[in-house]
Amino acid sequence: MSLMKILEEVEEQRKYKAQAHLHTIIKVAREEDLVDQIGKDIYFDLVDHDKVRSFRIQKQMPFSLFKEEVAREFGVPVQCQRFWFWAKRQNCTYRPYRPLTPQEEAQSVGQLREMPNKASNAKLKLFLEVELGLVQVPVSPHKKSEEDILIFFKLYNPEKGELRYVGRLFVKTYGRPIEILPRLNEMAGFNQDEELVLFEEIKFEPCLMCEHLDKETSFRASQIEDGDIICFQKAQIGNEVEFRYPDVPSFLEYMRNRQHVMEEQSFTLWKYTWKITNFTGLTQKKYYSEVFTLSNNAWRILIFPKGSNTDHLSIYLDVADSERLPSRWSRNAHFKLILIDQNNYGNSRIREMEHNFTARESLSGFTSFMLLSEVHDSRNGYLVNNTLMVVAEILGPQLPAENIRLSEPPANIPHATPTDTFNTYFSNLDEFINIAESSAARGGSYPSNQTGALSTSEAPTLEEVKKARLSLKECLSDVFKLNIKDRLAEAVSTLSIAKSGLSWDQQKSVKAFWANFDEFTSDFLTFERDNFEFEMQKLLKDQKFATMKKIQETHGLYKQLLGDLTEEEEELNKKLEEVSSRREKLISDWENLMVESEKAKSGYRDQEKKAAEAEETKRIAEERMSRSTTAWSNLKMHFG
Repeated sequence: MSLMKILEEVEEQRKYKAQAHLHTIIKVAREEDLVDQIGKDIYFDLVDHDKVRSFRIQKQMPFSLFKEEVAREFGVPVQCQRFWFWAKRQNCTYRPYRPLTPQEEAQSVGQLREMPNKASNAKLKLFLEVELGLVQVPVSPHKKSEEDILIFFKLYNPEKGELRYVGRLFVKTYGRPIEILPRLNEMAGFNQDEELVLFEEIKFEPCLMCEHLDKETSFRASQIEDGDIICFQKAQIGNEVEFRYPDVPSFLEYMRNRQHVMEEQSFTLWKYTWKITNFTGLTQKKYYSEVFTLSNNAWRILIFPKGSNTDHLSIYLDVADSERLPSRWSRNAHFKLILIDQNNYGNSRIREMEHNFTARESLSGFTSFMLLSEVHDSRNGYLVNNTLMVVAEILGPQLPAENIRLSEPPANIPHATPTDTFNTYFSNLDEFINIAESSAARGGSYPSNQTGALSTSEAPTLEEVKKARLSLKECLSDVFKLNIKDRLAEAVSTLSIAKSGLSWDQQKSVKAFWANFDEFTSDFLTFERDNFEFEMQKLLKDQKFATMKKIQETHGLYKQLLGDLTEEEEELNKKLEEVSSRREKLISDWENLMVESEKAKSGYRDQEKKAAEAEETKRIAEERMSRSTTAWSNLKMHFG
């Protein structure tokens, strides 16, 4: 890459960072994201916001203009868009909770991001609701009343052990689930009279809550609200077939326990970084990375730079040694493929899945990983210095300590660091300065030629020749200048026709000079002008060279300062990790305290009931005791 190109990209990155405070990130989740992620990347909640489309927008931009950009990106007309805020609930789930009002949409993006009823975050997260008409094209959304509730639905198949997203519906708060069963059967592709069983997905941490939903009870009575999730499946009548996880709660409990085992026990995350240079110059349809190993398993990344029969970038994980493995081999892997945003890692695109690799399916990944237009968009940081960075993260078993070896790329494919671009540029600048210094030391020569012209006239007298010789000598005593041209012409003209007073060699040289006088004097004048221009440009060059040297010295200072800041950042990150760990423990203890509180409340109610029963028993006993005491006193009075 040329030095000028590197300089332009460095300047572009500098501007990007310098203007960061003027922009904000908006993450827009769509129904397509829910379809792509639920049952593949995630099982709980609705979407992983790290894997949805991000927009870098100026804070002062009116939200109405942002909607126009969304229309261009997704092909959804502005009048057909309705955006919802996301909210983190007290049970730590994350759901859409209300649509933006017309007054809010009239504000700027920055004002929406800083709304007090929104969790403090540098990124604004929205859900884009798009309603489709009869011909499956976007139409204007219906007006939402206070009685309308937006519910999301997941379908569970116990036979395959699969959970997937099937759609969303608006229902009335006074309505009952039994009234929407035909719509749910339609979503699932079942017969209209198929018997269904429904569950509400409530939370998954610190313990799973997924409760049966009564089909005859109204949504209001069941405390269903905007953003809630209902999972459903076919009713198991007769139990003629037993499944490992027969219903939604058992399957979700299994997935939650499985995640905990993978995160906390004998698994570790292996990482491989593939740095692809000259990306726009790649001409082949597909490219493989170097082979890397994990627990003696060989892997490699496969990429289609121009997409695999699509307008998206296609990225896959491939078993590199599949042809040499036994015929019935299989290999299960949970993995992520990450396209790095080199300007802001938080905007990196992450896709995650689990796959059982076999001889027939030795390749798995994402044909539509990201739109190619988004990859090449200079406003994003996916393609920097014409370099793309793809990371494969594989969750695998932890090896014994003496056998642990991080899976790293070969030496000729180095990891990228935040200062890679600067180091590359200033290394080239060092070389440029050295060449410039060598060139200046060698110097240069600028040759010039002097000739003359010829004329004929009457021969001058001896006195005129003597005078002309004196005039010529005076002219030749200094460098040629414009003000001596006429005087020189007169002297040379006189001497060129002299018959006496000159030697033969003098006559010859004078005649030769006079014959080309105009051309020679023009050359002198041109040289004088060009020489002045050269001196001026040389002066300017020396000034630029001095500026480069000063910049190079400043680069060294910046590099040292960056090292100091990096160390300081590492120390702060350690402290932040400690604080985050303490905060998570506090929240966990707090949640456990809530569980204990519920148990205490339940125990208190039981005990309160028992105490009331005991009090009533005591009252009856007191009444009987009072009667007995009275009888005893009467008896004692008459016979005592």
